[in-house]
Amino acid sequence: MKSFLFSICGLLIAGSLLAQSTPSGPKPVATFQSPTTRLNTLPLFPNAPTPTVASRIDWKSDMEADQTVSSPTFLAKACVTSAKPVVRYSLLMNDKVQTQARDLKVERDKDCPQAFNQTVQLIEGENKLRLVAYMTDGAEVASNLNVTYKKPPVLVLEKRLALVIGNASYLGANKLTNPVNDANDMEVALKKLGFEVLHFTNLDNKGMRQAINNFGEKLRDYQVGLFYYAGHGVQNNGNNYLVPIDAQPESKNEIEYECIDANRILTKMEDARTRTNIVVLDACRNNPLDRSWSRGTDKDNTGLASMNAPMGSVIAYATSPGRTAADGNGRNGLYTAALLKALQAPNQTIIQLFQQVRSEVLKQSNNKQLPWESTSLTGDFYFQRK
Repeated sequence: MKSFLFSICGLLIAGSLLAQSTPSGPKPVATFQSPTTRLNTLPLFPNAPTPTVASRIDWKSDMEADQTVSSPTFLAKACVTSAKPVVRYSLLMNDKVQTQARDLKVERDKDCPQAFNQTVQLIEGENKLRLVAYMTDGAEVASNLNVTYKKPPVLVLEKRLALVIGNASYLGANKLTNPVNDANDMEVALKKLGFEVLHFTNLDNKGMRQAINNFGEKLRDYQVGLFYYAGHGVQNNGNNYLVPIDAQPESKNEIEYECIDANRILTKMEDARTRTNIVVLDACRNNPLDRSWSRGTDKDNTGLASMNAPMGSVIAYATSPGRTAADGNGRNGLYTAALLKALQAPNQTIIQLFQQVRSEVLKQSNNKQLPWESTSLTGDFYFQRK
């Protein structure tokens, strides 16, 4: 108790002495400001939930509203938001990993601290993209994007009309394997090349005549006309005839009544005054009078005869005059298969195209089938220009 009293007295005496030594008037005050610090409250509240960042991927690629693009080269762009830094990306297209270029440089984006971009080559149709981002803590985030690639339409500067006929189901002869497939596939190919297509299969005599007449009437409003025929064809007295499925001539004298004279097509084209006319005849089977009407062999010499092409026209035959053509072992006849392949290549004249077809058919037939053309074109014609 005595020591406590002595301490109180000491403090009072010291305060009195300080008061006596301090001059009267305003007293200066020294102040300072410490830097702002963030209080770590984790030790005080170890069980408190920590704030989290929702990981996500936002696609930034430029596309049309329907997610369709017209170029096969596509830039996949995305912004990745994640709780931890991203250490690796993986882009898949149709479940196949897309290899990144070794010299890939990621450009900084002020609006996205973790930006991704990679160029890929699309295939025609739907492309399923999947981007996976892997983070430092082992977590990952993924997102899908479907992109449809459609080739731009072929540049066509003139109106084009085609008549396509494929006859196979003959009533009085052996049925053929490929002509219906040939006609169906030619329709698809020609539409892609800007043709309006009149398409028929297994026509009888009346049906063929009507189709040709309608084609001739409509052709007057077009600049390019094309006629494609796959099926039986014969020659008689130097004239070529296309065989309807119901034709059953009993003698040579009946052929002109039972069948369709191929010159009928050329006449319709001349009357329409179209600038360019194309006739393709994959019809060089052997003569129906032998009652087989199947595609010929090397010993046959009963194919189609050569025809004169009116000015501005080209007539293409599956094989050379007087020879017969092979029906083919696949979906299409040998000649039409080569023609469909050649039509896919842009920027070649029609003469170059048929040269390519001839080379392919010779190769596939071991030089036994030689396609042939007669032409009176006065300028270059392109099926497609790009």
